[in-house]
Amino acid sequence: MPLQLPRTPGCEIAGRIAAVGSNGGAWQAGDRVAVQSNLWCGRCEYCSRGEESQCLNNVILGVQRDGGFAEAVVVPVGALVKLPENVAFETSAALTLAGSTAMHMLTHRAQVKAGDWVLVMAGASGVGSAAIQIARQLGARVISTGSTEAKRALAKRLGAEFVADPANEAWTAEIRKVTGRRGVDLVIEHVGGAAFEQVFNCLARGGTVVTCGATAGRQVSLDLWPFFVKEQRLVGSYGRNRADLNATLDWAAAGKLKPVIDRTFALSDAAEAHTYVAGRNQFGKVILLPEH
Repeated sequence: MPLQLPRTPGCEIAGRIAAVGSNGGAWQAGDRVAVQSNLWCGRCEYCSRGEESQCLNNVILGVQRDGGFAEAVVVPVGALVKLPENVAFETSAALTLAGSTAMHMLTHRAQVKAGDWVLVMAGASGVGSAAIQIARQLGARVISTGSTEAKRALAKRLGAEFVADPANEAWTAEIRKVTGRRGVDLVIEHVGGAAFEQVFNCLARGGTVVTCGATAGRQVSLDLWPFFVKEQRLVGSYGRNRADLNATLDWAAAGKLKPVIDRTFALSDAAEAHTYVAGRNQFGKVILLPEH
């Protein structure tokens, strides 16, 4: 993805409208809003059927245009979503990207039935912590992974019945044992690399892997023979649709989905926050707060 520098990053934004342009419609200064980070064109065939995540002209706020690491940011009016009164700005900032990504994976790209076994990779992460909660609310039995004892404990507090250590060579066998050697019905995978390859060892016949990330590596291998013999599915998931973001905020307002916020930093300490996240010691999300 070509990037033009300088660029102000920041995809997950919540705040009050400071001013509205000539095409602002019913929006007014002072309205509390969340911002959808994947900006869509509204003209292509995918946008016309409500699939903004597949927009042919998709632009990511904070990547291809300036984002939210600032006191003020300009966004298209179509990216605004009303923030429920009982949802704090910090809650919205922690859920509008990671939470809605998980919502898109679990309710749009896959369907979860009550009693299904769902494996959520990296349960202490933003996507993982939301996915555990959403899957549980949908009636699933959840298993997760965590690289430290503290992260595994957090995943259990969020609702996972069993949490494996991915550094243990036998972790996939442990998960099959927990499910009575059957395997899981659905894997929420957002890591990539070796983890992506290993999750198929946990998958039941007819099961589905939904993947939305490749931070641990883009190039992977897949053993096709068991994949098609067991009639398994591999589904890609990217971003979210407006319906997913609305559902995420509605669930937050109803107390069904709660963000895991590790720490907050002042906006001027953004570099320190990035260093903290790079250390992989955080549990859930890290929030930047403007200083006015």
